[in-house]
Amino acid sequence: MSVKSLSSSSLTNNVFYRSLLAGSDPFIPFTAADDLLAEVTLTSSASLVTFSGLGAYTDYKHLQVRAVLRSNYAGSSDVLHAYVNGDTGNNYARHNLTGRGSQGDVISGSSTSQQYFGRPSIKGAGGVANSYMPLIFDLLDFSNTSKNSTARMIAGDAENSETVEMHSGLWLNTNAVTSLTMTGAFGTELVTGSRLTLVGIR
Repeated sequence: MSVKSLSSSSLTNNVFYRSLLAGSDPFIPFTAADDLLAEVTLTSSASLVTFSGLGAYTDYKHLQVRAVLRSNYAGSSDVLHAYVNGDTGNNYARHNLTGRGSQGDVISGSSTSQQYFGRPSIKGAGGVANSYMPLIFDLLDFSNTSKNSTARMIAGDAENSETVEMHSGLWLNTNAVTSLTMTGAFGTELVTGSRLTLVGIR
């Protein structure tokens, strides 16, 4: 026997949701253990951005920088250099792993005796206008003086061969990290609108 009509349910006080969250709390990227410590939004171009006074944040186990970045490098993408405590000597080691979706390949590499942590991509002036590259930079165990500080970075770019990048780095020094500096790799400047947010993670 075919169904010829549908009638309303006897259930009352129905609540209809337009979202699959269905009444659940919305996702908030900051957890209870994450604290916003500082934020820099460039109102003019800058050759570098430094978070200093990190020794005041020893209550946190790790630090994280969440950023959207663009430089004035002429190409479609630049790369970021990051170093700590003003140390630009050959005291870092790094590793990178990049997947390029449009080309279906994976590239990896490693280097020692470097002057900075890994080289994640950031948007260059030759890229899509007014677009910025997202980046997450984790500085792990930054105040622990019994081990070398390490960093990990995640970046990606739909314009540049649809890439997803993962980088890691090691600072060959057991001193506590008291400052973190980020700059464009090719003598370039980070441009207006670039934003870097420093978060403490317990």
